[in-house]
Amino acid sequence: MAYPEEKEYSPETSFNIDLELWDVSFIGIPTSLENIKIQQIPLDLLPENIDKDLCKYDRKIFEISTPTNKYYIIAGGLLIAVNRWEKEDRIFDNHLNLEHDKILLKV
Repeated sequence: MAYPEEKEYSPETSFNIDLELWDVSFIGIPTSLENIKIQQIPLDLLPENIDKDLCKYDRKIFEISTPTNKYYIIAGGLLIAVNRWEKEDRIFDNHLNLEHDKILLKV
């Protein structure tokens, strides 16, 4: 992401897509993902090698698909939002209430 004072800045491309999860009981994803699709799936589609007891307390199962693999997250919910940070130090502000420019999905 480029900042407004940088030559590469463009309002059409200079933003983050944030994925916020809460009440996470399982996360099995790599550190970097590209070209992903996220969908909520029912318990019966969870792979057998993942403990179904992790889905207690109304947690949801999120399947993240890439062109070559599938990954899983079990969490209480997911928020996907657009965020345009314009000050780098904002990430280090422990008292910041994270605000989004646009919420795309909340489940």
